[in-house]
Amino acid sequence: MSFAHTKIQQPRPRSSLLLSRPTLERELVQALCTQRVVLLCAPAGYGKTALLASALQQLPERHAVAWISLDPGDDLHRLLECLMAALEPFDLPWRTAPEGLMAAVERAGDQPPTQVTDELVNTLQACDVAHGVIVLDDLHHVDDPACLSFLALLLQRLGTRWTVAITARHEPALRLARLRALGELADIGQAQLQFSRDEVAELMAAAGHDAAQAERLHERTGGWPAGLRLALGGARGSNLRSAIDRQAFEFLATEVLAQIDPALREFLLLTSVLPDLDAARCAAVSGDADAARKLDQIERLGLFASVVDDAVHTLKLHDLFRDALQHRLRVERPDDWVALHQRAAAVETDPVRKQQLLLAAGRLEEAARALVDAGIGLLTQGAVSTIVRLYEQYPPAFAQASAELQMLVGEAKWALWDTGPAERHLARAEQLFRERGDAALAQRASGRRAVTLVALGRLQEAGVLIESLRQQPLEPDARRLALLATTWHVMEAAHYDSVAAPFMELVQCLEEAPALDRWNNTIPAPRQTSCRGIAPALARWASGAMAAAGDRPVPLHSLATMTRAWIALWQGRLDEAEDLLARADADAQWIGQQNISRNQSLAMHALLDVARGRHAEAVQAVRQRVAEHPPTYGDWGLWHSLSFAARVAAACGDLASAGDWTRRLTALQPGLPDATPERLRPAQALQGTIAWLEGRAAEAIALWREALRHEAHMDLLGQANEVRVRLAHALLQTQPLARALPEAAALLEPMLARVVDGPNGALYVGASLAALAAVDWQGHLSREQVSTLQGWTRLLAPQQAPTATEAAASSPGAPQQDLLSAREWEVLGYIANGQSNKLIARAMDLSPFTVKRHVANILDKLALASRGQAAAWYHAQAELQR
Repeated sequence: MSFAHTKIQQPRPRSSLLLSRPTLERELVQALCTQRVVLLCAPAGYGKTALLASALQQLPERHAVAWISLDPGDDLHRLLECLMAALEPFDLPWRTAPEGLMAAVERAGDQPPTQVTDELVNTLQACDVAHGVIVLDDLHHVDDPACLSFLALLLQRLGTRWTVAITARHEPALRLARLRALGELADIGQAQLQFSRDEVAELMAAAGHDAAQAERLHERTGGWPAGLRLALGGARGSNLRSAIDRQAFEFLATEVLAQIDPALREFLLLTSVLPDLDAARCAAVSGDADAARKLDQIERLGLFASVVDDAVHTLKLHDLFRDALQHRLRVERPDDWVALHQRAAAVETDPVRKQQLLLAAGRLEEAARALVDAGIGLLTQGAVSTIVRLYEQYPPAFAQASAELQMLVGEAKWALWDTGPAERHLARAEQLFRERGDAALAQRASGRRAVTLVALGRLQEAGVLIESLRQQPLEPDARRLALLATTWHVMEAAHYDSVAAPFMELVQCLEEAPALDRWNNTIPAPRQTSCRGIAPALARWASGAMAAAGDRPVPLHSLATMTRAWIALWQGRLDEAEDLLARADADAQWIGQQNISRNQSLAMHALLDVARGRHAEAVQAVRQRVAEHPPTYGDWGLWHSLSFAARVAAACGDLASAGDWTRRLTALQPGLPDATPERLRPAQALQGTIAWLEGRAAEAIALWREALRHEAHMDLLGQANEVRVRLAHALLQTQPLARALPEAAALLEPMLARVVDGPNGALYVGASLAALAAVDWQGHLSREQVSTLQGWTRLLAPQQAPTATEAAASSPGAPQQDLLSAREWEVLGYIANGQSNKLIARAMDLSPFTVKRHVANILDKLALASRGQAAAWYHAQAELQR
């Protein structure tokens, strides 16, 4: 949790200090139980939060409340993190991990996150509560467009089981007109919140005052609740003008402060810099060892404070009162302003609040250091947009001169695939680090920039930078980045035989410091997994990534499983590959499928479908992959996607699709950056395949032979083995056997010498491989080599249709209880006994992440919507077995 816990704690104003509004409270309670949205909108001091908190305490049983207090600087990621944490006690039946939904919304960028919002809405609707209220307190603090766009979408789609209650000083930009027109929004504005003459008369009568005094008070305050509170609390001010505004409140607050104990007044002034008041923080800021007792005094005296945490007695001052205190602090103790903010920042764990405190004090250097210190955690949690927004709060001249800020925002923009700006920030960081003589950090910036340059397709610049790094002694992080850049560089330069060595070094480097953020940045691409001799390094990478991910719902877990699936696929272990792919897809679904996992999954599904003879499914998978190509991957990424799609279509005999994708690929090539002959070599082999399918056998054979002369550059996603099998088979079909056998055998020998790599690209052409395995090689291939061919043929044989018995076992009529694992049955038993996720985790010695995943699996497998339905199903099964 990267935010203050008090942000999700419902405040508890002392009932004895509230100004009673029974009629308005009844109306509000009714609205909270029936309306989709309740909006309390009025200027400061109108008692919005106190009224709402009081009404929420009057909700019927089994009504849930998820409270979120919003601060200046809160963005979409902060809102979602608070929302998910606030909903945690209600054990929502998540079908996608909350962390995955947060990441998916972040990835949506400027696009409305419709799918994610629907997932959230469906989960809220399936929650086992009678009714729920999500509170967004002080929404006027939020100015993040992505946050407001998300909330507008959520309000439009929210079901009947939950209400969103909003407090704000002005109407938020949430497109509320439609909800008003439909009668689904309850408006409580300034007119309803201000006290009427009759209400003021009742208050004054209860305090022993007559009607004339009540009339004068109403005239002076205009029914403003904050003014009434101060006046009824004994503040002087008979000479105030008729309407009490914010400035009048500050005067009245001064009057209140003048009447309390001087030591308590001093304490309030010094601690007013704190967003929340607890004894430890107050003591650290004020130096007052008696802080706990003074907090009790503040609450007892009703000095515009609410309790926001009972476990650690914590108060929150009303914004107006806090502002008035800070105004007095600036007037009376201007020299202490900076020091107090620094002390407050020193004990603040919320990175955004810490930033606000230091910037308010004008301590830019300290603020920058604090942001950089929090940066790794924010990046790991996916709060990359938060980092960018915090960076933008600095004066441009200062930000441009801060090496650490440039490095951090460069890494954040890299995580957002905003690679051009990322490279510029990293270049600036590298320059600044070198100018101040910090070689280690300059190297790290260089390494990250080299990776970014490769991603941008600027291979020549990247190569120069990588070579420079290799000439220097490198600290571990810089060495890791240099090895990552080297791996990517040789792969992008089409030196596929040279990828395994630097990648193995990279894995060894990662194993020395197995931090999650380091493994996250090194995920192997599909074309990396087919490189010669890379399988051992991939296996070690997958094991290390699994260990780093643990049981946390992070994409690394799914992608490590996917990498193991690639190993099995290229080695011809298709059943294992399919099983691992299913597990990776399930993991990706749980954590919220990212572009990278979706991209890899479609590619592997296509290859497995090719190998299994499911040709229509294979072509559809690559068609979908091309359609979903992320623009941020650039034209080279599209070139690779088209190349792969054309090869799959050709393997399936779909000449029309193969030809279309090949033409698109060819048209793209003139505009590609650094389009060397080596990088384009795979297209030559593909042209040979198209020629063969079109009946131009001689041209195909010539193109394949020429491509194999540059095999190290052509071997993209197993293309070398594919072409060797295609060419060997073509020679045997078009030439006399005595002439064809020697050349065909010579073509197959290099791939048969690399048995450890498996059939690899031969899986594109299983039928041709089977034909070669059936040939009488007349001694041109050894018995062992022929045996290898035959073994690969058996591995890649198309899958047989399931038997009637197998089909029945997998049909919807099969016993549902057999779908659950033993562990899932155990979890379901606890659910049926009314246990919460937290208690189940404790009883089974599991993490809460794992329990949520088990619940999702149970609901998916049994086609149920909620925990309540799962409990009923369990009891019904128990009844049947009696």
